[in-house]
Amino acid sequence: MNWTAEESQAGMRLDKFLTERLRGSRSQIKKQIKAGSVLVNGKASSVHFFLKSGDVVTLTDTTATPIVQAAAVRPLLTPAVIFEDANFIVLDKPAGMLVHTTEQGEVDTLADWLKIHCPEIESVGEHKYRAGILHRLDREVSGVLVAAKTNQAFLHLKQQFKEREIKKEYTALVYGKVERNGEITLPIGRSKDGKFVAHPRRGREKFLVNDRVAITRYQVVKLIRDYSLLHVQILTGRTHQIRAHLAAVGHPILGDQLYGPKKTIFHLLRRRVKVVDPGRIFLHSSNLSFRNLDGEWATYAAPLPKSLTDYLNALRVN
Repeated sequence: MNWTAEESQAGMRLDKFLTERLRGSRSQIKKQIKAGSVLVNGKASSVHFFLKSGDVVTLTDTTATPIVQAAAVRPLLTPAVIFEDANFIVLDKPAGMLVHTTEQGEVDTLADWLKIHCPEIESVGEHKYRAGILHRLDREVSGVLVAAKTNQAFLHLKQQFKEREIKKEYTALVYGKVERNGEITLPIGRSKDGKFVAHPRRGREKFLVNDRVAITRYQVVKLIRDYSLLHVQILTGRTHQIRAHLAAVGHPILGDQLYGPKKTIFHLLRRRVKVVDPGRIFLHSSNLSFRNLDGEWATYAAPLPKSLTDYLNALRVN
């Protein structure tokens, strides 16, 4: 069995990458890796190896443990329609739903759902595999996403994204007590292992030539025990921007398996904060605003999913 790591999977740990593609326990998959049955670019690797975009992962022994490809067992997910007219459709994407397929050939993506819900979208945009889609949310991130149903609407939105006119707001629960509102302007690029990271600057210059400008603003909503609920606005749309930026300033998002703490206790300055698991990454696209074809400014919102509100309420009680 072979898989190729996509750009969105860069920085993902090898055992987690395989867990998403195979039916079997994490411990079984780790045993396969340790036994040398998993190759990365033709070479044996370790459990803690972080993938780069383009890495080829090969499972050489499928008989050692009862693990099989699991693409067919992923439950079907359905986005909720927030708004729809002849030009645009605004959706509330559930956590766990991939926006569009990768080279792995995943099915039941949001792009697949769109082609069934509005077949005319297949001829919209620049790429058929993501017809009508101009931006994405990570698989485990929920919330508002817009797609264009006509090429006129597609170009209209594309220009607004290019000019950074579209307003995107998220809700995030992070480790530590964030005392004041702020802005993060660290450029984002790749580390040596392919993971997207926020780098420091040298004065006004970017740290690395290939880094890209990234701007994230955040507002403190509430302090809850050792955690902070934030409203986050991104002025640029870099891959993993919010996750990388908040982790870089010492406030990773709860449930973030890539950028979050790896141990049971997170050390933040002189404080020791307990690492907890909300069951998913606590990041939700709560508001999206753009101009329609008539030039009118419109804002669309998706409420925090019940699983996240329940978790917040439990934190307040305990």
